[in-house]
Order: sequence, then C-alpha cells, then structure tokens
Amino acid sequence: MLWGLLVTLLLLVLLLTRLSYFRRRQLARRQHTQILDQIRLLRLLLEQLQRHRGLCYGSMSGEPGLEAQRWSVSQQVDALLKQAKVHEASLFWYPGWHHVLAGWQEVDAQREQASAEQVLLLHNRMIAQLLDTIEEMAGKQDLVCLGHLVPQTEGLWLELLQNAELLGQARAIGTGIAARRQNSALQREELQRLAEQIRLRAYVVPARLYSDALLRTQMAAAVREAEDSLDALLQLIEDLLESEKGPLVRAQNYFQTATRTISAQLALADMLLERLQQNVLSPA
Repeated sequence: MLWGLLVTLLLLVLLLTRLSYFRRRQLARRQHTQILDQIRLLRLLLEQLQRHRGLCYGSMSGEPGLEAQRWSVSQQVDALLKQAKVHEASLFWYPGWHHVLAGWQEVDAQREQASAEQVLLLHNRMIAQLLDTIEEMAGKQDLVCLGHLVPQTEGLWLELLQNAELLGQARAIGTGIAARRQNSALQREELQRLAEQIRLRAYVVPARLYSDALLRTQMAAAVREAEDSLDALLQLIEDLLESEKGPLVRAQNYFQTATRTISAQLALADMLLERLQQNVLSPA
C-alpha cells in the first residue's frame, strides 16, 4: 500500500515537472517569436528611414526630382510607426526607441529650416538609435550568437543590417555630391572613407554565407546579387570621386544603384531572420 502511494506520488511529480517544462518552453517560443516579429518590423522601418535620408539629402542638395519619392517614403515611415504601436508595451523598455520617435519628429520639424547637412546628421543619429534598439532586442533572445560565444552564420543578419547602414550613408552622401550642391572636399573625403569601409566589411558576410554548406543552395543567387551590386556601387563611387570637373553621375542613377545594393544586403538579412523564425516554430 505504502509503496503504491510512493510510486503514485513519484509519477505525479514527474508529470508535473514535465508539464512545467513544456509550459516554460512554450512561453520561451512565444517570446522568441514576438521578438523576431518586432525585429522584422523594425528592419522594415530601418530600410525606409535610410531611404528617406538619401532622398531628403539629395533633394535638399539640388535634385528636386527626388522630392516626390521622399514624400511617399515619409508616408511609409509614418505607417510603420503606427504598426509599431502594437508592440509599444515591449518597445517602451528600450531607451533607443524613444530617441527614434523623437528623432523622426525632429527631422520633420527641421527639414524646412535646417541645412542639408544638419538634417543628414539628424537622420544618422536616429538610425543609429534604431540599430542599437534592434541589437539590444537580439541580445535578450540570443539571436546572434545562438548559444555560442561568437556570432553564428544564421546570426549574421545583424551584421548585414549594420553593413546596410554603411551603404545607406554612402547612398545619401553620394546622392548629395551627384546633385552638385554638396560637392565639397569634406563630403568627398567622407564618401571615400565609407567606400573603404564597405570594401573591408560588406563582402565578408556574403562570402561566409556562401561557404556554409547548409545555406549555399538556398542563398547562392542572393549572395551573387549582393556581391555584384556591391561591385557596381563601388565602381560608381570611384567614378563620382574621380570626376574633377564636377559629378558626371546623375543623382537619381546613383541613388537607384545604391538602393539596389542595400536591398540585396537586406534580402540576405531577411532570409536569415526567416530561418530563425522557422527554427523556433519547428518541433523540438
């Protein structure tokens, strides 16, 4: 009788322990999925803020043909910020997020009265805060190192976003140079510095993705596009900087080439985020 009771209690304890484990795992998966959903939304916001920066700087630097696109992108930014309100309870705890919201309001307020350079710096600070927010969110769920000490291949999505920001700054400054009004020695030196950073950093992640046997088949075409578009942009930057009598590259053509390059980097990041989402949803 006593032995039977002990066995029953033991089985009950084992059952409750198992149920508790599954509940904790389910909660962890739900939190993981929520963070990934938020990061993917902020990734879209990052893209549009970067695009707005380039269009705004190009327009203020003397290329009026970019203004209509700038207005359209500003509407997309507003729509994404409205979507982000769904996650307000979570985003509230990230200091950088508050700076992003304040930064966007400041850009809107200063665009008509500040200089192109001042508005560019406002964009840069705001986007840096957004990237810091994304990085902090990723760190809480270990979405980069994935249980290891260094970033894993599927965690390289964050580095791709950081490289996209290098490209985004190069897009803005190069568009301003091509529009002529910002064709100063300072701007050209900054574009040269960014080009050197792009050469050093932007090819590394695509090469690493291609070297991963598990990812190569799925990502080979996207990797080729990323590398080819980098080649094209760096050549265009070289042409822009070497033109001594003024830019021979049209601002809109430069903007479009840079946008293709940024989109290719972001496409790789999206594929890696999608894989992380699938891993969360797949059975243990």
